[in-house]
Amino acid sequence: MNGMKGVVSGKLESLKSLIPGLSGREGIGLDEVDGEFRLHLSEKVMRAMDRLEDIKKEFSEDGKVVILGPMAKSIGRLSSLGTLLKSHKYSHCAIGDKIGGQELDRLYSFDMTLLEEVDKLDLIIEEIATSDGYDAKVREEIKRLEQFLDEVGELLSKRSELLKNP
Repeated sequence: MNGMKGVVSGKLESLKSLIPGLSGREGIGLDEVDGEFRLHLSEKVMRAMDRLEDIKKEFSEDGKVVILGPMAKSIGRLSSLGTLLKSHKYSHCAIGDKIGGQELDRLYSFDMTLLEEVDKLDLIIEEIATSDGYDAKVREEIKRLEQFLDEVGELLSKRSELLKNP
């Protein structure tokens, strides 16, 4: 892993710059940055889940009960995703010293794609919020949210496979 020091250092700095509160910290390693990165992603997902829960409550109070079932399913999936992102199972340290430069680049690529995808989540949730409870619009946006969750799940599966077989 010593030959990887420059590569790892560059990846660490890139990841640190994306996580609030980490960019100025010195002396932290890949495992800690990875843990903070996964926690950051998980917190974003959980905030989206909380927002969707609030929207569901508003729709319920307005008597728009037809769409509550699909919303509840999406809320459950968001909760599972948030928990999974924090999981040690998806951490860099799960592979120890077995990872090389090419694998690290692929892992970093997965992480950046995952961050981009999670950033889209706020937009999807906001579309649901601004639909004013119109059944067709809400169903369309929930379907979009479910597709998003499927895509993120597939991305995590591929990332997990890389961690299992570096």
